[in-house]
Amino acid sequence: MSEMPVLAAASSPPPAFEPVEGLAAAVQSCAGVASLSGGTFGEVATYLPGRRVRGVRLTDETVEVHIVAFWGPPLPPVAAQIRVAAAPFAGSRTIDVYIDDLLLPDTTTAQE
Repeated sequence: MSEMPVLAAASSPPPAFEPVEGLAAAVQSCAGVASLSGGTFGEVATYLPGRRVRGVRLTDETVEVHIVAFWGPPLPPVAAQIRVAAAPFAGSRTIDVYIDDLLLPDTTTAQE
């Protein structure tokens, strides 16, 4: 009885890095940003082959960035920092920042 040759599992190449992923990473590194937000129904995203970038929507004219911000820092400076971080990836597009929600501090401790 002959043995069946062992075939290596076909692996797909890693997905190519897209500029929108760099934009998302830059935004997530901003102080005051808890996370990117996909919107109420997950409708805010950029779709790439086999994946999507939640919280960033691109059009020909605009870049929409939707975030959940930490409670506390003033929001206009957070939005300004996001615009600066996103600018290298936006080209000539306008950058619109939407603060969809706030992440409140832990309130599980008893209040006095």
